[in-house]
Amino acid sequence: MPGPLALARKVRDHLRLLRDDPEKFAANLQQFTNPARFQARLADIMTAAPLHVRVDPSVPGEPALNVLQPILSPISMTGGPNTIINIAYWVARLGIRVRVMTTREAPDVTADWFRTHLASVTGDPAYPPTLSVVSAADPNAPFAIGTRDMFLATHWTTAQQVKSLLPLMDVKRFVYLIQDFEPGFYAWSSNYALALETYGLDHIGVFNESLLHEYLVEQKAGRYRDPEFAAASLVFEPAIDRALFRPRATARTGGKRRLLFYARPTNPRNMFGLGLQALREVCADPVFQDAEWEFQAIGGRGSVPPVVLRPGVTLTPAPWQDYRGYAELLRESDILLSLMLSPHTSYPVLEMAASGGIAVTNTYDNKTAARMTAISPNIIARSPTLEGVTAGLLEAARAARDGIDANAPLHLPSTWRESLGDAAAGVARLFRELTAA
Repeated sequence: MPGPLALARKVRDHLRLLRDDPEKFAANLQQFTNPARFQARLADIMTAAPLHVRVDPSVPGEPALNVLQPILSPISMTGGPNTIINIAYWVARLGIRVRVMTTREAPDVTADWFRTHLASVTGDPAYPPTLSVVSAADPNAPFAIGTRDMFLATHWTTAQQVKSLLPLMDVKRFVYLIQDFEPGFYAWSSNYALALETYGLDHIGVFNESLLHEYLVEQKAGRYRDPEFAAASLVFEPAIDRALFRPRATARTGGKRRLLFYARPTNPRNMFGLGLQALREVCADPVFQDAEWEFQAIGGRGSVPPVVLRPGVTLTPAPWQDYRGYAELLRESDILLSLMLSPHTSYPVLEMAASGGIAVTNTYDNKTAARMTAISPNIIARSPTLEGVTAGLLEAARAARDGIDANAPLHLPSTWRESLGDAAAGVARLFRELTAA
């Protein structure tokens, strides 16, 4: 048992982690408690880190677009955060002063890392002189912004942060990058209500996927019940970089096959329990017995321990990979199971289809099987039921046995320049119009 001093240090470290990175704290804690129960308790008390800014009319220079991204760090740059810095980049390329503004400190981040990572996700090595990264995480040194600045919120918590600042700004509207129906992240609760409220604030919506925009309009969420307001939104389809996410150079000729499971127990919308039970159901099926299969969990750093699916078959956590390593892992795998109870397709599904494998996912509302197959025939979407997911997995295994068409078309942009060009131009145009002196 650790001594009193060592125990005090452990408590101090845990409290710091809870303050600085609640999501990582939750992921660490899940190994000691029931993840679903802990998440249910946590959901209604989660709070966003404060935005420490000071609105100062005397701040010199041209107005800036402040893009709110809570944290930048190598382990946090998944699909959503990468899209945030991508849109910041392409707006900055159009001559707009853009600040990526963080609200949590990340001690392992350097300017060199950010430039290298940005080049890898944008596919463009040029770094715009109008783009900067600043911190609004220090309560003792709030970052000074001008009254002519505008904000680009990127999550419901950042939209709530912006809400309290708008009365102090010349422009009383903000740009809102919407990448999912975020009230659905929670049970009916305080956070559900606050997330839903943000769709009723005065903003300009920028939507990642037409499916998502269509869903908010159909649900009449907030101001999207107004057809004129909804029609003014900017909508883009995500880009899947074909230089990175591409089929393997040579066709598979036997050997061990691999199934990846996008396993995120602390994110309820990823339906970890349903996916795990489906894997337990199918791994004994004859279609998985005609070759040697390995089952690996991806999606988090150490978030899932090894899990026995049946005697002799274990779901093992894949080692953490950087962006390029992750792409290589997809390329060398056959099936990805990636569930998302949301109108958004989710990035791993699209990336796997581009990498020459089969992606198994679920339907949801207007995200139908037909619309997912229209994106790529290598996407199998079935109902979010045990029967639906197991049927999708067995269909994928038969396709792997009979030969996957690794070069099946993916009907999405292949570069972020193509994907975000119109949306970034729209943001730049609105910014110039609204901030004109």
